Amino acid sequence: MKLVAIYDLFVKKEYMESGLQPLKKFGIQVETVEWVVGDIPHFQEINLAVEKGGSETIEPTSEVYVAVKDADIIVTHFCTITKRLIDHCKNLKMVCVLRGGVENINIEYATQKNILCVNTPGRTANAVADFTMAMALAEIRNIARSHHNLKQGKWVRDYTNKDRVPNMFGRTFGIIGLGEIGQKVAQRLQGFETHILGYDPYVTQDRVDHLNVKMVSLDELMSQSDIISMNARLVPETFHMVGARELALMKPNAYIINTARSGLIDEKALYECLKARKIMGAALDVFDEEPIDNRYPIATLENVTITPHLAGGTINTMTDSPLLLANNLVPLFESGKSPRGALNMDKIHFALA
Repeated sequence: MKLVAIYDLFVKKEYMESGLQPLKKFGIQVETVEWVVGDIPHFQEINLAVEKGGSETIEPTSEVYVAVKDADIIVTHFCTITKRLIDHCKNLKMVCVLRGGVENINIEYATQKNILCVNTPGRTANAVADFTMAMALAEIRNIARSHHNLKQGKWVRDYTNKDRVPNMFGRTFGIIGLGEIGQKVAQRLQGFETHILGYDPYVTQDRVDHLNVKMVSLDELMSQSDIISMNARLVPETFHMVGARELALMKPNAYIINTARSGLIDEKALYECLKARKIMGAALDVFDEEPIDNRYPIATLENVTITPHLAGGTINTMTDSPLLLANNLVPLFESGKSPRGALNMDKIHFALA
């Protein structure tokens, strides 16, 4: 059985070759091919376009077409798996993506062709959870703006939250989305001795009891939390789940953090809310339009900390992803069990042979 791993500027060839080693004991031959798309800025532009427009936004390169023609399994990071590429592959049985997001795979067409699609849930969980805590502290304690002012030669100690800068200890921290990332945020909060509220219609109370999370309604979380972190997946049901109505429920001294997807929050409503100082502040790593510059409405405000979509970008995220995927696939090759991350196993008649 032949597996072709498509590496790129972030998940490099050596990461693929090393991480996919556990699959070789099942007789799987691992080959690699590079998806060449220019420099990192151009690569990121393409990725953003695919995240918004889907897998058919751009075709893979000719080198990829040649390499995967007789592949049984394709492993990709950001390279698109289009309808045309799927038709090109005569033996294809499985497509795996080294991310939680699957915008770059035409899952609907792959399902029609009886091809198993697998993602890699949790690969950025530790990185994003760390970053979420960093963003919360940076905004509440004025760390980023103090740094900026000192670099400009300004000794500034008074900011928009003057006289109301809180400790993390004893605060109520609300987590919207209790998947892997949300739960890892809750783990990190244990050391701060916060009260933790959670909202996720797919997570029951017993699943988060060990994290000292109290599951509540969205309205209760919005109105009772001092700090709110967005950690949900962006799907049609969660688009603008926090809008003007929900923001109006927040305490005037509360903060909201978004290291997930911009579409979870109505950005225009958030801008108006922050501009009118109806809440204390926000920290954002994601935006409706990326990249942004200093003229972008959110960037003009004083009570917001902003970063350029950095949350998942650690070296560990990139180096560990292939091994995480390989370990998830082991039960499939050992016993035919549905692997962790299988997206359409219940919709196809899958067979390895």
